[in-house]
Parts: sequence; C-alpha cells; structure tokens
Amino acid sequence: MKPLLIAVNAKYIHTNNAVRLLKANSAFQVEYMEFTIKDSLEYITETIVHATPTLLGFSTYIWNVEMIKAIVLELRKSLDIPIILGGPEVSYDAEHFLRHWPIDGVVKGEGERVFDSIIAYYHNLKPLDINHNFASYNNDYPIREIEDLSSLKSPHFEVSDLPAFPHRIHYLESSRGCPYQCSYCLSSLEKKVRFFPLDSVLNNLNYLIKHGATTIKFLDRTFNANRSMLAIIDAIIKNHRKGQSYQFEITADRLDETIIDYIHKHSPKKLFRFEVGIQSTHSLTNQLVDRHQNHQILFNTLQKIIDGDIIDLHLDLIAGLPKENLARFKETFNTVYQLGAKELQLGFLKMLRGTKIRLQAARFGYQFQQTAPYEITQHDDLSHADLTVIREVEQVLNVFHNKNLFNRLVYHHATRENAFDFFYQLSQHLKTRNVNLHRYQLDELYRHYEAFLTTKNLPIKSIDELRFLYLKRAKIKPKCYFPIVENKTQKHACFEVIKDRHQLSINQLFKHSIVAYLFNQYHVFYYHDLTCKCYPIETVQ
Repeated sequence: MKPLLIAVNAKYIHTNNAVRLLKANSAFQVEYMEFTIKDSLEYITETIVHATPTLLGFSTYIWNVEMIKAIVLELRKSLDIPIILGGPEVSYDAEHFLRHWPIDGVVKGEGERVFDSIIAYYHNLKPLDINHNFASYNNDYPIREIEDLSSLKSPHFEVSDLPAFPHRIHYLESSRGCPYQCSYCLSSLEKKVRFFPLDSVLNNLNYLIKHGATTIKFLDRTFNANRSMLAIIDAIIKNHRKGQSYQFEITADRLDETIIDYIHKHSPKKLFRFEVGIQSTHSLTNQLVDRHQNHQILFNTLQKIIDGDIIDLHLDLIAGLPKENLARFKETFNTVYQLGAKELQLGFLKMLRGTKIRLQAARFGYQFQQTAPYEITQHDDLSHADLTVIREVEQVLNVFHNKNLFNRLVYHHATRENAFDFFYQLSQHLKTRNVNLHRYQLDELYRHYEAFLTTKNLPIKSIDELRFLYLKRAKIKPKCYFPIVENKTQKHACFEVIKDRHQLSINQLFKHSIVAYLFNQYHVFYYHDLTCKCYPIETVQ
C-alpha cells in the first residue's frame, strides 16, 4: 500500500500545509510530493508514475486546478488506481469534478478525520465507514467541521522538512473558519470559527523559530478573532530571530488598539506584516456582498499602523464588486492609496465555486471565465473596457509602488493629484514606448519614469530626487541613464575635497565612484562592499 499525496505549489518558496497535515494525522504510511506550476507536465507525471503509488490524492486550489486536470488526464493513460481530489477548489462543487474528471472521489472540507477511512476503503481493507466530508459516484456526504482542533497532530513535528528548506514560506494555524460572511469568499461557507489550543500554537511557533524558518505565515482568515492574539504576538517578539518575518490576515476595524501599541513599543521594524482586505469603501457595494466594516474605525486604525512605521502593511482591493462602476472604484482606490501603505494589491473579483455571489451572478449581470480562476469579464455597472483600464493601473501599481523600487517617491508624486489617473497615464506612457513590465532593467524603468515626470507639473527638483535615489539605492556602481560628471579634472577636484576626511584614496574614488551634479551641487557616490555612501560637496576648488 502506497498512498501518495501531490501538491502543486504556485512557487518553489511555498509549502503545502494540507498534505503535511494529512500525512501527520494518518495511521498509514502516507507520503507526499511537492511540485510547482512551472514544472513540466512530463516531469510531474513521470515522477509520480515512477513512485508506483496505489492511491493518489491531489491538493487542489484555484491556481493549480487546470494543471492538476492535465496531470490526472495524463496519469490515467498508465495508472489504474484510485484518484482523490481535495482542497477548497473542489470542496463545494464535488459533483462537477466527479462528472467531468476521471477521478474516484472528492474530500470535501477538512480531510484529517476521513482520509484513513478513504484509504482503507480503496485498498479493500474495510467498507467506507464515514458519512461526512466525502463524495464519490455512490455517495455525497455533507461537510462536517472538526470541532476539537486539539485532536489534530501538528504537521511541523510529525513530517517537517523545515531543516532542509528554512527559507521557504512556512504556514501555521491558530484557528479555522471566519466570523464574517462575505459572499465572494469560500470562508463564508464555513459554519464556525474554531481555535487551536494556545499551548499547541506556541509549541509549533517555537519549533519553527528554533529550526530557522524565515517567513512564517498564519493561515487564519481573521487572526485577530483569536483572543490569544496578544499572547502569540508576545511570544514572537520575545523569541524571534534576526531576519524572520510573520504575516497575518487582520480585520482592522476590529483590531484592539492595545495590540498595535504593544507591537510599536516592543517589536523591531518589519517583524510583522499585516494583510488587510478593504475591498471597497462604498457602503452599498459592501452591503450587497454581506461585508460589514466601519470605515472610520478602519482608516483610523490603518493610519495608526502606518504612522508607527513598525508593522508592514499590505492592503487589498477587489475590482468588480456589485454596483461599483469605474468612477466609484476610482474613489475607493484614491481613498485607500492616500493612506500610504507599503503595498496595495489590486485584485479582480473571482466567481469561486460554491460562493453566494456566483449563485447571484445573473442578478448583477456578471460574465466570467468558465475555467479557473473564474475572473469576471464585466457586469452591469463595469464594462470590459473599464476592467481593462483597471488592469493597466494594476500592472504599473505593482511595479512602481509595491516593489519599492522608488522608495516613497512615486507615492508622493501620485498623491499630488488623482492617484488612479496618475497610474493610468503612466501605463499609457509606457505602452506607447512598448515597455514590458514583466521584464525590465532598473535603469530603463527609471529612465521611462523620468520621461513621464517631465510631462507632469512637478517641482524641478523632482528629477534630481529621482536621479539621487537611483544612484543611492544601488549596491554596486550602476549604469547611468542620465548625464553624470565625466570630466576627469572635475572629478579629481571633487575627490580631493573628500579623500582625507573619509580616508579614501584618489585611485579608490576613481575606480568605485560616480560623480553627479544634483540639487545645484556635486555629489560623490562611492560603492564598496555592496553599499553606497554619498558625499555632498559644498565647494570645489
């Protein structure tokens, strides 16, 4: 008997918690394999066949379902064994997958308590003795949530490969379920929020810390729904190691401000990253998707986090929600962007299988992709052309703001006017120059952005600020897209001013420096040991 679980991750740095949990909580010798969506179909299928499994289970999500379908179809050419699907993509529409895929069953919802019965059944060890969380051609049992999470074994102790992969993202749970019922989210279909014992969470956390995990992400849909949040935060602050970061999904308008104060007082910068879904600032839109948030409290809390400059803040918006046309979405975008969060992710509504909004699609005139990721293409208040405008803004926002390639300069430029229009105009400027935002050299990106700035009514010093940042942020002597001081006599005169004061030789300076005339004076940018030091020069003899 060789049950084998398959994970196809979005990126190599990701790990799959689901397959590890199933292995940890099984009495059988269950193994798992991890691939990525960039691996070839041939490589994946050959590796699986070579392992000679007797049962296959696939961890299925919106971003890998089409690839898993191709894998299953290919495997069916050579393997005549039970194939089971599990995961959020298949849990709420099992009938569709049983009807259209050559599979044997679907695990619906949590699988830890039913997986062994499924293994035993398909290996002819005993009849199927479950009546929940599973669907096959003969049965379709309802989802029943695990009430007592303390009964689950930890994947971190039982099957951890952390010592071999410390720099991948490692996932931790302190709860399951969500207290909110947003109609576009699969978490709205769960009935109850349940919590893992605090001791168990802290033990898992301590294990990850001691074994060198660098990025730890809590999978809780609303981390601050956990009354033990402060105890977990305190444990992280007291036990973390240099270079680690911890990520949480937070509902900001229900976040206790004493927790923010505690983090600001005791935590180093960048240890915590809060992800906050704002989605829309329009009351009617939020009402139509069963989302309830107090905008005044929400924005006050976010501003407090931003002003503290300790917690990295990632905000989410969703384009395409009901009754939010392009003008209203611009209002949402501009209001949220004005806050100045480090990252603002602009996503697009997806009609996930089983969600209430998918069932209501006709009510709002939604049209959407029939295969994953089921993204909308238009609705009654938002045309296909409107969505194209938003997508173009999303692309430049991601590169020019979220990647932090320009520090805060782009934010300061965009918020001088209508930020959405600023990014759209930038997208059109780049389009006319055939700039590929998926492949770019930094000097080219700066050059095109500088050309765009010259079309705006910005202070003259803005160009010098951009050029200064470009030179200062480089770790090695960069290629310059703008004129610099090339005259050896001028450069030598600049070097003479600073060489003794900073204990540098003329030869070192000629080899490792760039001299630029910015803000009406000379600056020497010296690159050494992957750092840049800038020396402004008041006067040159």
